[in-house]
Amino acid sequence: MFARLFRLIHHRSDELLVTAVVLVGAAVYYVPGLMPLLNSQGFLVQNAESTQVYNDVRDHFARDEPSAIILMKHKDGLEVANPSFKSAVDDVVTQIKRQDGVEADKTFYDTGAGEFVSKDKRSTFATVSIRGEIPDQEVVAVKIRDQVKNDKLEIAFAGVALINHDISEQVGKDLAQAETISFILLGILLIIVFRGLVAALLPLLLGGFTVLVAMLGLRVLAEMTTIVEYALNVIILIGLGLAVDYSLLMVSRFREELVVQKGDASEALRVTMATAGRTIFFSGLTVIISLLALLLFPLDFLHSMGMGGALAVFVAMSGALVVLPAILRLLGRRVNWLSFGSARKMDQSAADGTDYIQTESVWHRTGQFFMRFPLVTVAVTLALFAFAVTPFLRVILATPDVKVLPPTSAVRQATERLQSDFSFNDNPIQVVYTTDYDTLTRPEAIGKLYDYTRELAKQPTVRDVQSIVNLPGQSLTKEQYQQFYQRLEMQPQPVREAVARLMDGKKALVNVSFTGDTLDSATQELVRDLRNVQHPNAGVTVGGYTAQLVDLVDALRTYIPYALGLIAVTLFVLLFLMLGSVVIPLLAMVQNVLSLGVSFGALVLIFQEGFLADLLHMNVVGSVDATQPILVFAVAFGLSMDYSVFLYGRIKEEYDKSGDTNAALLAGLQKTGGIITSAAILLFVVVAAFATSRISIMQQVGVGLGLAILVDAFVVRMVLVPATVKLFGRVNWWAPKWMKRLHHKIGLSE
Repeated sequence: MFARLFRLIHHRSDELLVTAVVLVGAAVYYVPGLMPLLNSQGFLVQNAESTQVYNDVRDHFARDEPSAIILMKHKDGLEVANPSFKSAVDDVVTQIKRQDGVEADKTFYDTGAGEFVSKDKRSTFATVSIRGEIPDQEVVAVKIRDQVKNDKLEIAFAGVALINHDISEQVGKDLAQAETISFILLGILLIIVFRGLVAALLPLLLGGFTVLVAMLGLRVLAEMTTIVEYALNVIILIGLGLAVDYSLLMVSRFREELVVQKGDASEALRVTMATAGRTIFFSGLTVIISLLALLLFPLDFLHSMGMGGALAVFVAMSGALVVLPAILRLLGRRVNWLSFGSARKMDQSAADGTDYIQTESVWHRTGQFFMRFPLVTVAVTLALFAFAVTPFLRVILATPDVKVLPPTSAVRQATERLQSDFSFNDNPIQVVYTTDYDTLTRPEAIGKLYDYTRELAKQPTVRDVQSIVNLPGQSLTKEQYQQFYQRLEMQPQPVREAVARLMDGKKALVNVSFTGDTLDSATQELVRDLRNVQHPNAGVTVGGYTAQLVDLVDALRTYIPYALGLIAVTLFVLLFLMLGSVVIPLLAMVQNVLSLGVSFGALVLIFQEGFLADLLHMNVVGSVDATQPILVFAVAFGLSMDYSVFLYGRIKEEYDKSGDTNAALLAGLQKTGGIITSAAILLFVVVAAFATSRISIMQQVGVGLGLAILVDAFVVRMVLVPATVKLFGRVNWWAPKWMKRLHHKIGLSE
């Protein structure tokens, strides 16, 4: 396979490079149109009960749902009831109504609702409903924020349209910042690692190619399916990181083979393709499989991250196997131009046809040390991993809300004021009640709904129930409500408007307020209890923020075994086909899971409990996003298998030569230890750049992946692997005879 690929590159390198340039040109032209196609949502579970409620509320009851909320406090400290306060608010409302797209607005002064007045009576708010889809609402909401002013009022802005806009804007800023930091630091580190300017430029070239072409592919996908905007982050993170990793492996092996082949660039490239190329191919497949497992989860966010990540890996792998070798063929020994130190000595050896004596590396010496005490090493390492994972046992899972923005965000501060200063519950449990009768206003239907809402009110932790038979200020009996709806057209206009907001044909919206926090286990249990309340002659669905979290966690628990099974089976098969062993693939998977435990524990300590958060400038949200452990697992597990392939592939290569496991292990560590640790540091730089994001979701990805990369490279690969390989000895290479025959027949080797 790789011999044929080498021949293609050898004879068609110019055409391949022209094709790469055309792809980059197409990306530069089309990628700017990507952002408007991306979705800012994506955290609802497909076909879940809470998602059905979300759609019903949007389609039937959101005609005047607030897109923006304007909080107002008089600068002179006046109470809301003061006429001067009202006059200032009326001026603000007049300015709001001038904006195109504003459909409705409400204040305390036209509704009389107590929820519009703060607990200290000195603040109020206005709600603004905006026509159109979410992007259109965001445009109008931003205009309102920029243009609405009043000299007598302190004004702050909240609402879903502004939250979505500010998150998208912050994501864009963070992407630009992460790219800048990554490329600058990578450039410096690559010069140090390669000890040469030309060689150091190649990973950056491949990284830029990978990111642009992967974004071009994402543009195509976004035209066909829902793609969440966070997929951009994962493309840059994984695409740039793996492009650098694969370039490091390919260029390092090519330079090494130039010495072995006495300066023969063509033969050096052939051997590099057959060895490093094969490793990169297996490595890319392992990461792609891990990421594609995210498609099993019924969640657009994970679908987008899986597709975007797999696309980035595929482009990085293809670039490393086709574009980079074509460049190396043209460069030949010129890859060592402007080199210094050991790189210059290697180039001189290649030019002279002399042997380059490689000194014993620190990884060779550390490998020898841990091989002397394998049992102690394994026991101590496992104990440390067990201790590190314990914080994850107290994890609190959540779904994204305004807290993904930094604490300094004005819209987050306004939202938190709204939640703390007012008796306004912007996250009630929402129940959509659909009667079996021909109309909801029939006395029988009203009676059934009345009985049902009183059953809801009896549930523990329920504070208040609002519906068309629980209207504020209307203390009516069941019979009185039945008569009330027979004369609905005779009721006052504000009452009819209140009913219209809660009823649409055969459907009624029931808002259930509760004591405690939306993330409390008691509130989650309340969702389950409400779903079990009997509702004769009606269909009932329970949703809202807490219900969405319940459904998300339930979906993750349902699909995690399938995803893990898919990852485990496919990666086991791939590693077996590469190594011909049953034992090493199993050991590799267990070792990779251990490093992930450290990441999961750290996520809880930092983002949920605030440990070192101020020092690291992390956004403490009191919980961990429910999707992050799954995402970090898929990406980090794939990357860990990436390093497993690097190391075990070289050990197998040496074992095939000598038949001595211990010697092969030390030789593998000697020849790949520096590459793996350099690759890990470079990938960590990319990931850490994303941890500088102001969005907590990306901070969690950055911290989780960054820690997993470092632990895997410096602890698992260089401490645990030597100890376990020493313990198992020749058993490492064991497989049943029939599997050995199978590997000999179809094993993926040259």
